[in-house]
Amino acid sequence: MLRFKLKFLLKNKQTRLILMLTLSVSLLITMIGLFSYGEYRDALDSELNTPNIELLQINLDVTNRAFRESDNKAVDLSFHPAVLKYINAKTVDNVEISTEPQTYLRTLATEPDIHAISVIKFKDHSILSSSYGYKATWELAPDYAWSTWIEEIKEKPLLIKRRLYTGTDSQLGNTELLSLARPIVQNGQVTGAILIDLDYDWLFSKMYTHLSSYQFVYNLDGDLIYPKLNLPFPLTEMNEVLSSIDVSPFAHVKVEGQAYMANQTFSNVTGWRLISLVPMEQLLKNVTIARNMMLMLSLISIIVGCSAIYYYNFAAFRPLKRINKLLTPDQRAAGHGNLYDLEPVIGKLVGDFQSKSRVAEWSMPELRSKFVHDLITRSIGTQETETKWEHYFLGWEAGPFETIIVSIDRHAQWSAPYIEEDQMLLKYAMNNILVEYFEPSWRTVTAAPQKDGLVVLLQPKGQTSIILHEDATKLVEMLQELLKISVSIGIGRSASSIAQVTRSYTEAQLALSHRLYEGYGRVREYSAKLHDENTQAMDDSWKLEVIHALKSSDMDAGLLWIHRWAADTRKKGIQPQRVFRMVDDLLEEVLDIAVAGGHSLPVELADYTWYQVTTMDLSEIEEMLCSIVVQLSKELGQHRQSKEYQLAQSMIQYMENNLQHNIGLQDIASHVSMGISSVSNIFKEETGTTVYDYLTNLRIDKACELLQDSNMKLADIALLVGYQNENSFIRAFRKNKSITPGKFRESSKYSNEYADQPKPRQTSVSDDSE
Repeated sequence: MLRFKLKFLLKNKQTRLILMLTLSVSLLITMIGLFSYGEYRDALDSELNTPNIELLQINLDVTNRAFRESDNKAVDLSFHPAVLKYINAKTVDNVEISTEPQTYLRTLATEPDIHAISVIKFKDHSILSSSYGYKATWELAPDYAWSTWIEEIKEKPLLIKRRLYTGTDSQLGNTELLSLARPIVQNGQVTGAILIDLDYDWLFSKMYTHLSSYQFVYNLDGDLIYPKLNLPFPLTEMNEVLSSIDVSPFAHVKVEGQAYMANQTFSNVTGWRLISLVPMEQLLKNVTIARNMMLMLSLISIIVGCSAIYYYNFAAFRPLKRINKLLTPDQRAAGHGNLYDLEPVIGKLVGDFQSKSRVAEWSMPELRSKFVHDLITRSIGTQETETKWEHYFLGWEAGPFETIIVSIDRHAQWSAPYIEEDQMLLKYAMNNILVEYFEPSWRTVTAAPQKDGLVVLLQPKGQTSIILHEDATKLVEMLQELLKISVSIGIGRSASSIAQVTRSYTEAQLALSHRLYEGYGRVREYSAKLHDENTQAMDDSWKLEVIHALKSSDMDAGLLWIHRWAADTRKKGIQPQRVFRMVDDLLEEVLDIAVAGGHSLPVELADYTWYQVTTMDLSEIEEMLCSIVVQLSKELGQHRQSKEYQLAQSMIQYMENNLQHNIGLQDIASHVSMGISSVSNIFKEETGTTVYDYLTNLRIDKACELLQDSNMKLADIALLVGYQNENSFIRAFRKNKSITPGKFRESSKYSNEYADQPKPRQTSVSDDSE
């Protein structure tokens, strides 16, 4: 009987139609559910990956900063004369010599995160510590657990070990420590080590945590560093996670049967591996429910279809009427019923899918802008570039690309009348106008890596020929007309692939920099000629003359040198980037002079930034420099008449006349008939440096002249510049010039310039030219 009924139903035309429609609707619902789930999962991956990587990077920077500060101390100690003297001393002299370095260790160990700093001597296995002083052998130290691995420092430049405090101090019992060790190397041999014990809890208390994620820190050997208590997962499970993620920036893993997104980053300072696990169960809960509901609806639709077939054959088959009407609205079907309930279900599912697609589309411009910013600033690698390109730029071609830079002319003058909120609003309006202007013919992405303007990545739509220079010229005119903003535009050469956009951006910068000579409101395209011409070195003697004129209050001489420099630069057409750097160096020196002397800053330097120079043309730069020289010359001229200035000049003259003698602060104070405290304060205020440092610089500069211009022995030169001991002279010279006197003299034989030329002293006091 059942077989007969099925055969009868399948032969019926309307029954077959309902069956096909039922299966189609069920398949459609299933596909929409699975597709929505997949799209949501992909979007969630993209949105979660970036903030978690950024959080890990923040924590990485926190730990790196702490270790870098301690590492710098360890490195400085490994070269400190007192430490080296202790390392090289005989065992019988250890106690006598240990006093000075121990005082220095205690001074450095005052930071809250440092428990102790120790100097470990390999020759006789003695130790000197900031906490318990000198011990003749390692075993006598209250805490010598490090002795089992400290010898590894002979093979490695840096060791970081997690360990428990095992010393006799009851207050530190079982305290977790992170021990950082640096070798002391002399003549290619490791003769000792610097050991800094850091507080484990204090270091990791600075890490930022997220309520919904778990964070772990592993060392190079795969040992767990953080956390130390209340581990959320068994270590065996975490070892499987480490194997799964390997060296990938993120991956999906399962721990104890639960799904997690794992993100990781590596420290280039400690070699540590930072991992975060974000549980996906709650994040995917809603979309999983929605997917299951759609699958349930698909099943329900099949049941409804089967019920409809049954009702048609045994109850007039009324639902088919509505289905036929939906499928063929122009034809009138008669004698059939209604399946009206299916229509709102399908409409709701399609509406939900469109809503989620719209949210993803709205977030895409920000993701693309961040990608372009990271690309041109070289913040992402090749693999990450390719991955993000594939995800963020669907619908774009593989190439070519155009890169332009839109920069606001005279940015400092333009921004001065506006508060920061108004500046941002105007730049936002400029960005919108730019995007809308290029939209009809170009695919467009903008980014703002610098304060003075925007970078625009363009790709033409279709195969129609478009002249970018003409579009850019019209854009300049439009921004001037609508926003009253004068801009200049630089255009780089076309990039055949996304990897070459960075090169195109650099070329656009070079093209834009020729605003220096050509003026404002122009569009400039890069050419090889811009890169190759005028590569000759610039003569910076004018800068020294301007500084000298300022210090001498010779306003006319300063203005003359500025005009001379501007005319020479304009005539030679020096590459703009070189001009910008030279002007920036000059302004930095002028700022140092003004600040060191406590003088009021000219209005042009009150809020000086690099963009103040790079967005100006040569004429305005010349005018700005002249204004600064006029204002500072007048103020410095008044200052030169002060009693304090004359006293400082007298001290300097006395030091220069007595370099060969063993003079000190007391002698200088006696020369000007003042107290030591008053002399120190006046000299510091007038020159920006101490008497001792100034005298040392004078002696080393004089020694440089003698080393270059004579064949005198080092001992004789040391006496002529006030050092009674040759070794003291060598140490002072190396500390000041980062090179020994012998190597300095040797390098001067093969070059007309110093290997490390003495730099002019940046002070507010200069020699009188009168």
